[in-house]
This record gives sequence, C-alpha cells and structure tokens, in this order.
Amino acid sequence: MLNPFVYSQPVSSEALLDRDSESRLLLDRALGGHNSRVVAPRRYGKTSLLRRVLADVENEGLTGVYVSFFGVLTPADIAQRVERAYSEQLTGRLAAWFSGLRRSLRPSVGAHAGVPGVGGQFSVAVEPPEQSLLDRLALPRRLYEHKGSRTIVVFDEFQDVLSAGQRMDAVIRSEIEHHGDAASYIFAGSHVGMMRELFASKRRAFYGQAGPVELGPLAGPDIAEELNARFEAGGRQLRGALDLLLDVAQGHPQRTMLLAHFLWELSARGTLVDEAVFARALDHVLDVEVSDELRAIWSNLPDTQRRVLAAVADNAAGLYSAATRERFGGGRGGYIKQAVKALVDAGELVADETSPTRYRLVDPLLALWIRDRRAHAG
Repeated sequence: MLNPFVYSQPVSSEALLDRDSESRLLLDRALGGHNSRVVAPRRYGKTSLLRRVLADVENEGLTGVYVSFFGVLTPADIAQRVERAYSEQLTGRLAAWFSGLRRSLRPSVGAHAGVPGVGGQFSVAVEPPEQSLLDRLALPRRLYEHKGSRTIVVFDEFQDVLSAGQRMDAVIRSEIEHHGDAASYIFAGSHVGMMRELFASKRRAFYGQAGPVELGPLAGPDIAEELNARFEAGGRQLRGALDLLLDVAQGHPQRTMLLAHFLWELSARGTLVDEAVFARALDHVLDVEVSDELRAIWSNLPDTQRRVLAAVADNAAGLYSAATRERFGGGRGGYIKQAVKALVDAGELVADETSPTRYRLVDPLLALWIRDRRAHAG
C-alpha cells in the first residue's frame, strides 16, 4: 500500500482531512448565488478545500472553473490565466464550444472604453489590456447564454491581482457584478492582510461582496480518527505516536500530513508506531525536510519581528511584560504592535486568547524550531 499522506502538494478531495463543514458552506452559498472568500495562511489546506468544492459542484451537474492568480503582474497575465483555465477545464461539448468562442476574444482594442462605475464609487478608465481582460471575465455570462446554468468560479490567490494595478479589483468587479444567475464566485488568498483590505475596507471595490470563511486548525478528534483509520488500513497500529503527533502539529493541515507521512515511512506493516518512531520522524522533518524553509523565513524577517516570534514561541509571559522585554528585547510598545500586525497580515501569527502572549505561531514547526534554536544557542 502506498503512503496515503501527501504533504508536498494539494491533496485530492478524497484525501482531504476534515473540512466537511467548510466545504458544505461554500457549496451551499455558491449554489444559492452568493459569493464567498476563503482566507487561510500558506499550507493550510485552502487549495485542497477549493478542489473538493469544485468536485462537489460537478456532482451537482454545474460547471466549475479554478483560476490561480499567483504571481500575475499585468492585466494581460490575468486575462491569460482566465482563458487558460476555461480552455483546460471545460470538457466535452463545452470544450468544443469554447474552442470556437475563444477565437472571437479580442487581444486588445484600439481606443479607450469606459466601464460602468461600481456602486457609483469605483469609476475606472479601461485601457486596451483591461478590455481584453473584461472579455474573458465575461465568460460565465457567455456560458450561461449557451448552457443556461450557473458557473462556479474560484479565484485563488486573489490578492495578487493588485500587482497588476491598485485599482484592478474595481476593473474585475465592474464586469462580474453583472453576472447574477450566471455565476457565483469564491475568492481565496493566503495573505491575510491583503485579503482583509480587499474585502473589509470601504475604500475597495469588493467591500462587503463576499461572505468570509476562515480556515482554523483541524479538529483534534476528527484528525485522530482519520489518521488511525489510514494507519490501520496499512497494517500499522498507532499508539503513543498519535498523541505526540496531535500535540506537535496542533491541527495544522500540512504539518499534520508531513509528520504522518514520515511516521508511515519509518514504520513497517504489522508494527506498533510508538513514541520512539515519532521522535525519529520529528527529528528527520526538522533536520531535513523543513530546515532550509524555516531558516529562510527567520532570516528574511526584520529584527523586531524575530523578537516577537521568539516571544510568542516561548509563550511564557505577555508580549508587553517586563519579563518579555528583559528576555527578548523589542523596544517600545509601538514597534511591537507594528511587528505583530505585519506578522498577522503575513499569516505567521494568529490571535489566541488562551495563551499568555495572546498569539500563537501558525506553523507549529516554526515555533518548535525557534525554541530549539534558542535553547542550543544558549
């Protein structure tokens, strides 16, 4: 039996751990004509969840299209991503229909064209590359005219559209706000701060236009049951290793899969997977699998943000306490607040009212690595 724990890429809808309530909520909203936004830190299972929702969309007999905007720099990049997504994901008669339709899509226009303002507030002047983009954003309307049913469109890493222009969200909304029965949208992103700005700021075109679905840690009982079932199916019995894995991973989806993967690799069929096996798996993960990644994260942070992460990883006293200042430094409270905001926006920290610092690191392995590094340095 192959190792059932995939950690280096998004998993299939069948292999996704937990997330039943989130996927059902996203599907129900989309089928009802409502838009959603999914905000989650990197490697928190966002893309895997979106794939599951799109699989459910297909089971409902509707068309689903997934578009990733990761790394886009221009309106032409965005237009190309949208067109490629339809070209690659439509099947059967719809694929043939689109093959003919795409030849009518204009690459540019010869003069500026006006786009209706969004709510009377977000008027934008459309340049030729943006007109090309609008043609492609209008594809759900063309599909509705052809097929007569709703399309569910996922825009992943949506915050990256701002790299193509600070008003690009207004350009995009100027088209898709007219889709009505033609489409529902799921916007997703991994930069917490930018996604909050796009959808929660009154200055932005998408303010109040998509209901939030924030992904928290996986539920412990559900993870434990699923992990145990997968190990048993492979002839392995989880014993003390299960509790240790749950304690270390803290519900982080990718870290859970990563640790489970190497627990599997370091155990044989017919054996008990105990604390000793977990210790070897954890050492391998920290020393080999994530060492360079965590070092790069740490090295690229400003000094004040490092101090905040170290204090939160230590989690012994409040961030603004005298004990924390004495142990970690950090200067005035204003600088600490700025560092905390930057780390929260980047998805490195999340609020946790149960901890002394009132925060926790999103990546439990980064917290473990920081504590271990400081302990050995001392």
